[in-house]
Amino acid sequence: CLQVNNTDQPSNGLKRPSAPPSYGGIKDVFRGVYSEGGVRALYRGVGPTLMGILPYAGLKFYIYEGLKAHVPEDYKNSVTLKLSCGAAAGLFGQTLTYPLDVVRRQMQVQSHLQHDQSGGPRITGTFQGLKIIKQTQGWRQLFAGLSLNYIKVVPSVAIGFTAYDTMKHLLKIPPRESIKPEQGSA
Repeated sequence: CLQVNNTDQPSNGLKRPSAPPSYGGIKDVFRGVYSEGGVRALYRGVGPTLMGILPYAGLKFYIYEGLKAHVPEDYKNSVTLKLSCGAAAGLFGQTLTYPLDVVRRQMQVQSHLQHDQSGGPRITGTFQGLKIIKQTQGWRQLFAGLSLNYIKVVPSVAIGFTAYDTMKHLLKIPPRESIKPEQGSA
C-alpha cells in the first residue's frame, strides 16, 4: 500500500512527512480503502493487472523457448545459456508490458493525488489510462521506473526458467517437440 504524506516544508530533494502515517497495519489499510470507495476501491487497478498477466507470461515463455531453439545442440544443457535466454525473455517481456503496470499504479494512487490537488483526469480503464498518461505526462512516463524493475525481474526470470528446465531434465520430462500424438486419436 502506498501512503502519500503532505509536506509543509520546502523540499531540498528529501521529503519529510509532516504527519504520522495514516495506516497502522493491514487492517487499517483495508478499512481506509473500503471507507474511501467501497468494495470497488479494494480492486482499483485489477483491470490492467489482469490484462498484463497473460501477455507478460506468454511473451516470456515464447521468447525463452524461441531463443533456446536457436542454441546449438552442444550447448542445450548449459546453465549459462539457459540463464541468458531467461534474462532476455524477462527483459523483453517486462519492457513490452510495463506500461500496463504504470497504469495500474496510477489507478491505485489517484485518489490520494486528487486529495493533494494535483488534479488531472481520473483514470477509469486500462486503454483510457494509457491514453491519458501519454497525453498528460508524455509517452516516456509509461516506462518510468523500468530500469529499476529490470534489477528485480531479469534475474528472477532467468533463475526461474533455469530452474524450470533443470527440473524438467531431472524429472525426465521430454521436450515438447519429441512428444508425438497418439495414433488413432483425432
